This record gives sequence, C-alpha cells and structure tokens, in this order.
Amino acid sequence: MRKPKQPRQKKKSKLVKIIAIIVLLIIILGATAVFSFKYFISDRLLPVGEGDSIVIEIADGSVINDIANQLVKENLIQDALAFEFLAKKQGNAELIQTGYYEFNPGESAQEILDRLIKGDIYDTSVTIPEGRSIKEFAKILEEHKVCSAEDFIAETKKVAGYQKRYPILSSIPLEAKDGVSRTLEGYLFPDTYKFQPHTEPSVVVTAMLDRFVSVYNQEYLNRTTEMGKTVDQIVILGSVIELETKFDEDKANTASVFYNRLAADQPLQSDITVDYARGEKKAILTTEETQFPSPYNTYINKGLPFGPICSFGEPALKAALYPADTKYLYFVADIKTGKIYFNETYEGHLADVEKYLGPSN
Repeated sequence: MRKPKQPRQKKKSKLVKIIAIIVLLIIILGATAVFSFKYFISDRLLPVGEGDSIVIEIADGSVINDIANQLVKENLIQDALAFEFLAKKQGNAELIQTGYYEFNPGESAQEILDRLIKGDIYDTSVTIPEGRSIKEFAKILEEHKVCSAEDFIAETKKVAGYQKRYPILSSIPLEAKDGVSRTLEGYLFPDTYKFQPHTEPSVVVTAMLDRFVSVYNQEYLNRTTEMGKTVDQIVILGSVIELETKFDEDKANTASVFYNRLAADQPLQSDITVDYARGEKKAILTTEETQFPSPYNTYINKGLPFGPICSFGEPALKAALYPADTKYLYFVADIKTGKIYFNETYEGHLADVEKYLGPSN
C-alpha cells in the first residue's frame, strides 16, 4: 500500500524558512544601510583640509540650517546635512551662540560645533602700543582681521577730509615737501580698542582720532598756545621724544635738549628720525646713513622733522608741553639699559658716548 502524503506540512515548513530568510536579509540589509549611513555621515564630518583661518559672524536669529550652509559656503565643513544631523542628534542645535568666530578648515565638524556651543567668540580687542607708526598700526589691524593694511594706510592719507571734522588737525600742512605728503601719522592715539572683524578703515581712524582729541584736552591746548606752538609742532616733537626714550623719567630732559638745540639753531640730530626716513630701525647709524635725503632727517635739516614719526603716549606729550629747565644740548642712551645720560658740553657727551656705546662708536 502507498503511504499517505503530507504536502501541506512540508509546504508550511518551507514557507517559514523562506520568511525567516527574508527577515534575516531585511535585518542584514537594514544593518548594512544603517552602518553605511553612519559611515557616510562620519566621513562627511571630517575636516575639509588645510587652509587659512577665517573669521565669520553667526548672526542673531540664525537657525541650524543657516549656520550649516554658511559653514559650507566658507569651506569650513564638507556637508550641511551631515552637520545638521550631528547637531540635532546631540541635541545641541538650539545651544549655538551668536557672534564672531575664527575657524580653520583643519578643524572637524565636531570641533566647530563644540566651539559654537561653548561660545568660543573671536577676541576683538586690539592693542596698539606707544611708539608705533601707521605702517605698524596697519600690520596689527590686519593681523587681527579688523581691516586690510593697505586700506587702512590709504584712509590715513585723507588728511584734508578729516581736518573738516577735527579742528585739532588744522595745523597739519597739506603741501608736500620734497615729494613727501603728510598723513595722520602721530594723531592716531595708541590704546586698546574693540573693533569687529571687517570694520571699515574710516571707523577705525575715527575711533583713534576721537581718543587723541580726548587726551589732547583743553589744558594741553591752552599750554600749546601759551608756548607759541602749534598742535602739529607739539605732536611732532612728542613723537620724537617717544622713540628716543625708554623711561618716562628721561622724557622731560630729552625734551629740553631738543628745545635748547632749536633755540640755538642747531640740528636736532635725532637718529630715530633718520630711521623713519629710511624705513629701517638701526641701533647705531653710520655717518653715511645720517645723510639720507629726506625732509624727516634731522641731521641734514634744521628744525623739526617734516611730520611725526610715530604715535606717542601721554607722558611724551606732557614732556613736549612741559620740558625740564636745563642747559643740556646732548644726550646718549646706554645701549644695554636704555637709560639716558645728558650733557651741556660736547666733550662730556663724547666721554659718555665712549662709556655707554663703546669706543668703536
């Protein structure tokens, strides 16, 4: 006799196996997809690469989509969607702080996000030390990403325009001398300022002129008139005093030397005026270098240099306005310490030169 068939049970068993295989395949494919997605996201969060740091502003009201697209536009992250996914996954999208930031393409998306959450805001403080020239101002401003050095220097040449707004600048001559024109050199007061990145040079110059006006107050203006001087003459001399002296206690005596030499119709013979003319600072000048042709060179020209040679601090301004009462005509600075030694006679000066600069000088 033939055995009875059980087709339904076998078919059911096969169906279960097929379903199990399909489910397994779905799980495997799902896991693979998740892994692939995570790998893709992870890859898109890596640093863009090398490059210069840039400063960007995260404006008020910016949402995560705006910020992600901004970062992509500035080539700081690879993918906006990946950055959004990261921020939302970590629950940080609403914690990003606005302001200016300095980022580098070498930073990962995670590092950038962390700094945005922390509020690692770009420091907009800029300190301009005493004794710096406009060219040095410009370099500092460019390094702090306030404005370009070239644009700042160009703005400081607009003397006539600023004279209309600032009467204190009225004694600056507009005529060129020996092909050299004046700028706002000496009138931009050295201080610590708060400037946002990408500030218009006119805003920077205005802030520095405003500070100069506040320092050169009515008392100083009255004293200038009392001395029979112009503001420009005081500013020029103050700038020379600033660079010739290291210590404040030497400034009034140094001022007296220059005033005494002017009264005696002797050239000031200030080395630092030659440095400014040559565009190079040097501890000791040769005789040939002191003959450099320039209206700023006080070896070959009597009187004050054509213009200021730096921006000075208030102690130098006070010295120019209130010099010591001496008969000094000479001074030399100790090359090691910067301390200044004064003399009334040339013989005494030569002895000090040998003592503090060395016999070879």
